[in-house]
Amino acid sequence: MPSFGTLKADTLTHSTAGSLATNFVVEGSAKAWCRASTAAALNDSFNIASGTDSGTGDYEFTFTNNMETSLISGSATAVSSAGRLAGYHGTATTGYGIEVHDTNGNKGDAGTHHQTFGDLA
Repeated sequence: MPSFGTLKADTLTHSTAGSLATNFVVEGSAKAWCRASTAAALNDSFNIASGTDSGTGDYEFTFTNNMETSLISGSATAVSSAGRLAGYHGTATTGYGIEVHDTNGNKGDAGTHHQTFGDLA
């Protein structure tokens, strides 16, 4: 497929939905997302190179393309019928960790969904 160079635009306009400054698209889009099994195996992902099961309720994920800073924003959800909660920990430019707990604060395994926001390096 031929390459046509660089497209530069400050505003995107839709015929019925209106206009949006392109910085909202660049800055407001998730830079990585993942759906993983209880063993941190990737079911589907974007910009996630790998997942590692680091113990009960503890998973590590590595970015394909690093972030500019470790001061990223993210959210995680546990996929479980057992009332489990998931959260980010140990963020770095190269990846992050997810911990899963039950409602009593005990670590437990569960599949996870998570997304990361920030600037790519």
